Amino acid sequence: VRMLRLVAEEKQVDLSYEIRREGQTLASEDEIHEIIYNLTENAIKYNRPGGFVKLLLAGDEKDCLLTVSDNGIGIPEGDMPRIFDRFYRVDKSRSKATGGTGLGLAIVKHIARIHNARIKLESQVDVGTTITVTFPTAS
Repeated sequence: VRMLRLVAEEKQVDLSYEIRREGQTLASEDEIHEIIYNLTENAIKYNRPGGFVKLLLAGDEKDCLLTVSDNGIGIPEGDMPRIFDRFYRVDKSRSKATGGTGLGLAIVKHIARIHNARIKLESQVDVGTTITVTFPTAS
């Protein structure tokens, strides 16, 4: 969050986070950082001035959840099945304007898969997007 705060301010997007309850998973600190960074960067990038991005971390005996939600441009329903594919872009015409490689969400999916985590994607065009990654708690 600290690394992306300036990016959010430049885009006039309010960035906040909440830790409800700590949990422990087998994913490394670098892997968790990669997931948080990629999801948060996308949420900022595909938002509008005056928008928000919220991160929530929560854990219990069974699961560790990371949720990133925003009120940005949203993802069309037809694109949602491919959004985690490598190099997939919803709006190819905006690729140069927004930058990036098209790998961020594929990296999130890869890290989630190797740690038996589940990814839930909810999105509506012009309403926003919520992505939740649920890791099993380390025993």
